[in-house]
Amino acid sequence: MRFKILIPFLVVFVFLVYSFAPERLEKKVVDLSYGTKTTQMALLLYKEGVIRSPISFLTIHMIIKGKLEAGEYEFDGLVFPWDVYRKIHYGFKRLHKVTIPEGSDIYEVARVLEKEQICKAVDFLKYALSPQVSKKYGINTYGMEGFLFPDTYYFSKNTHPLRIIDVMFNNFMRKTMDMRGMLEKLDISIEEWVTVASLIEKETAIKEEKPLISAVIYNRLRKNMKLQIDPTVIYSLKRKGLWNGKLLSKDLDFDDPYNTYVYFGLPPSPICNPSLDSLWAALNPSKVNYLYFVADGNGGHKFSSNYRQHVMNVKAYKNGRE
Repeated sequence: MRFKILIPFLVVFVFLVYSFAPERLEKKVVDLSYGTKTTQMALLLYKEGVIRSPISFLTIHMIIKGKLEAGEYEFDGLVFPWDVYRKIHYGFKRLHKVTIPEGSDIYEVARVLEKEQICKAVDFLKYALSPQVSKKYGINTYGMEGFLFPDTYYFSKNTHPLRIIDVMFNNFMRKTMDMRGMLEKLDISIEEWVTVASLIEKETAIKEEKPLISAVIYNRLRKNMKLQIDPTVIYSLKRKGLWNGKLLSKDLDFDDPYNTYVYFGLPPSPICNPSLDSLWAALNPSKVNYLYFVADGNGGHKFSSNYRQHVMNVKAYKNGRE
């Protein structure tokens, strides 16, 4: 008896789902903002030419009573009402390709995400710089800097920052699985390792030089010498919103715990998100006694083990620029 009562509803349902065979028109992109009511959603889909009638969409919703996710969706012109409903119900949103360059710091990552309309930069930084968020992932740093792996990702518009962080951190963990196995043997924490790698990343883009830069960092730490790495000064200024794109000699005295011209040892946490090459170099420094390096004017560096030679290298570099 109950089945007979349901038959008319099932007939109507099937009719609404599979009737109105669509014509294949141009692709349509519809942005369903948060807080949009189901009725407004149906009318917008109708207005954009995705469905022939808002009633079909609303009837399906009345029967299914599923959750509809806000977001940006792409449709192949006029679509069957059920296919439209299913896509929105399961959140099959339109994805945008986002590339995070190697060595990007957290502020640069935020700008890329905002430019691509994935999320607002200020919202991303709120979570990415939170010690509570990094603690959740077992990272003892002042945020997620260094652990958001630089790569190409696909995110939907208006993705929550915590979702982005989760995807990028898990990518870091996958890509570094083998290298992380060396940390205990080398008696170095994951935070120290990534911090050293971030310094290497910012100092050179030449793969062959990275183990040499790594050696200089470890050699200076062992001798209790200040690292005096320019990118840490830049990062210090960025943290305070003072970086204008040009490093001045007076900036070397800027009082910030990340400034390795002022403070001994490693900065409190990474200063960028390093590449695999830099992470590898941080675990495999060259067996050399270098303590200094300076740009050679050709994109690389000259290394030296004593201050006298270093001064000569600096002078040669300056003369070459005149």
